[in-house]
Parts: sequence; C-alpha cells; structure tokens
Amino acid sequence: MMDRSVYAVKEIIADYIDISNAAIVEFDQNPGYVHNGEVYFVIPAHGREGIYQELQHACEFLQQAGFKNIVSPIPIEESRYQINKNQRHYVIAKAKPDSSWQLPFSAQGLADFHELGSSYPYHLPGISTYGQWKTLWGNRIDQFESGIRHWHEQRPVGEMHRLWVDTAPYIIGLGENAIQYVQESEQETRHQRKDQATFTFDRYLSDKKKLLWFDQLRYDHPARDLSEALRNYMLTDHSPEQLTSFFYNYHTRSPLSIFGLRLVYARLLFPVHLLDKFDDVYQNPFDESLLKETKILFKRQKRYEKQLRHFFQSLGINPAPLKIPVLDW
Repeated sequence: MMDRSVYAVKEIIADYIDISNAAIVEFDQNPGYVHNGEVYFVIPAHGREGIYQELQHACEFLQQAGFKNIVSPIPIEESRYQINKNQRHYVIAKAKPDSSWQLPFSAQGLADFHELGSSYPYHLPGISTYGQWKTLWGNRIDQFESGIRHWHEQRPVGEMHRLWVDTAPYIIGLGENAIQYVQESEQETRHQRKDQATFTFDRYLSDKKKLLWFDQLRYDHPARDLSEALRNYMLTDHSPEQLTSFFYNYHTRSPLSIFGLRLVYARLLFPVHLLDKFDDVYQNPFDESLLKETKILFKRQKRYEKQLRHFFQSLGINPAPLKIPVLDW
C-alpha cells in the first residue's frame, strides 16, 4: 500500500535513526529497515496518542510472555508517538523477528493466546470493542447502504454495480438479523470467567503472517477470533470435519460458555466477509479480477448459508435443550 511504500518509510525513519548502512527488508508486504538487529517500520496512524501508549505496554507484555514477533509502536519523544508528514500521520514501530514464528495460530495456540490476554492486568479502552458489536455492525450496514446509494447515481453502470445493488437487500437483511441476535444474546446470563475481554485481532488472520502487527490488535471477547477462524473454514474448500476439529481443539483447551457460543454464532451471522469485499471493490467497480472474486464469493455464500443452517448440529451441539436460539433460514 502507498502509505507503507519504501519511499515513505525511508523519508520518515531517516529523521529518527541512522539508515545509511541499513538494509531494506519486507515482512507481510510492508518494507522496513534493519538497525542494530531490529526492524523499523512506518505505520499509518489512527486515533489519539494514548492508544499507542496502551498498545506499546500490551506489546511489551506479550513479548515478555514469549511472543517475540510483535511489531510494537515506539515513542519519538516522551509519550508522543505520531509523526506528521505531508499532512498525514504516522507511527514508527519496531520488531525483532524470529523466523520460527508464524501466524495464524493453531486452535490450541489461539486458545492459549486468549488465555494469556485475559491475564493482562490493565483495561485497554482505546482498542476495546467488547460489548460494542451491535453499534459497530449498525455502522457498517449504514456505510454499506450509503455506498449502494452512491452507486445508484453513478454512470456508467457495469456488471459489478448490478451484482451488488441486486444483492444489497439480502446483505442488509443478514446484517439486521445478526444485530438483533447479538442484542438478544447480550441478555444471556450463562457466563464464565473466560467471557472477559482479552487480546484479539481486528480480523483474525486467514492468511499466513510472519509478524503480529500492533495495529491489528483489539481487546474483545475471544469469540471474535474463533468465529472468524471458523468463517474462513466455511468460505473455503475445507471439509466440515476440519471446521469441527478446529472448534473442538479450541473448545477443549478453552471451553466456551453458552454466552460465548451465542457470540460465535452471532458473528458468523453478520456478513462481514461480504462487507469487506464491497469495501475492496467500491473504488474499482470495473476491475475484472475483483468482479471475478465477487462472483466466486457470492457463489460460496450459498454453501456458507447452508452450513450456518446446521451450524450447531455440525458441532454435535443440540441448541434446543441449551435454549440457544437459532435463525429459521
């Protein structure tokens, strides 16, 4: 991406460290400079200064616990992290990569990561999304509707426009159902200790990464990551047995409460994979490769919906005696 181009990295980092003899490297498609055995990166900044102080402390906690491949923000002055360059804000970050470490985690590894995060002694209000899904999802649906309205006014109109405009009522309906379900699930009283907030990802990684980037960290219910891992199984060519295996490997290490099960189901109901794809195609409606990807995703949605219809049964869970409501598809 342009903000993380080699030019931007060099221009900003050169003001703060000596890069005259530093080698340029790339991790997860992000360029950085090697300096004294560490790699320095430039990350676009979002939010207030306090968020980066929270994240630095959280990254230090994870590093001390053995997670070495973390890209952590560093202050350029005392308690000041953001750099203003060319009317944009950036943060310098660093990591000490270990080639033996890689994301995504196994199911057991993800459960252990959540267990560790739940022991963090401080609250993280700057990156917390715990209990905010209803509001955040409502905002995503509003943004989607706004984008669709804008496409209605655009000319010329291509096949991409027609696909999304025709499918929009279906996507909006899915979103509204998920919002209602999570709102009702918030009244669930069958909790346990593991339902407290922990370190999670903004979007749990479905592709392999060499580093854990601080700007992808969130503070949320562990169901956030588990559901996104399961969503990836449901949207790809994995067998149902692989999905079940991942769930039970996680569940055996870190058992879910009824509340947790409902949050997993709620998040799978919300069509974030469709909304993310719309964000990708919005500025490029005539891109043939994106059109092909959209058609494939819509085709996979039929299989995804079928799996959701039998989600609990596929896991060997009978929702009726547990009084877990399910949608009547």
